[in-house]
Amino acid sequence: MFTGKHHHTIDDNNRLAIPSSIRKCIDEKVEGKGFFVTPGLDGCLAIYSPLQFEEVANKLKQLKFTNQKARVFQRLFFSKSSGLVTCDKQGRIIVPQNLKEHAGLEKEVVIVGVMDKIEVWDLEQWNQFETEHEGNFEKDAEDLFQ
Repeated sequence: MFTGKHHHTIDDNNRLAIPSSIRKCIDEKVEGKGFFVTPGLDGCLAIYSPLQFEEVANKLKQLKFTNQKARVFQRLFFSKSSGLVTCDKQGRIIVPQNLKEHAGLEKEVVIVGVMDKIEVWDLEQWNQFETEHEGNFEKDAEDLFQ
């Protein structure tokens, strides 16, 4: 399970260091080696282990092919997702340019552990997200856990 918030940078070669605390959460024998980088929701990127990516794909497979929203989402999600990317010796992955642009990533980013996935946010967008939503944290918890 991924948790925590980490401030990092993307270098000029689109390399992003995955924090060691996050890499240590992955049992490569169970979840596979490397990551799939995908468009995330709310303006971020989502990064999945191979096992988690397969679970997302299986959920999307169960959607009816006659449902136009399902077809559109599947097409966009898979066409924009990276193939398998692996960490170099420094624990960095290459973020594909199309995904970097999708999330508006410049240099400063925030890496957030969100249960089964890792999200990558532009620093300014993350700060705005936190500012907008932190005040509702307790009310949202109350609504969600009733």
